[in-house]
Amino acid sequence: MHVIDILNTAQFVVDKHGNQTAVFLDLNSWDTLRKILEELIEDESLGQLMIAVENDEKLEGETAQNAYQVYLTEAQA
Repeated sequence: MHVIDILNTAQFVVDKHGNQTAVFLDLNSWDTLRKILEELIEDESLGQLMIAVENDEKLEGETAQNAYQVYLTEAQA
């Protein structure tokens, strides 16, 4: 499901004057949207990490994986 598909499933709640006050999404659309947002956050975190270590020592293999796991743990805290 693409973002435009999610937006097309939106149902609006209106007040007595017909003004839109809220949006309902079905659970499938909500889960998909949540996953998209989580991926964007992960991409942003990875981008920040890449900038932070751009001039640092190059890590490879298991050392690089361990360093990245430490970073993810700290970023989630």
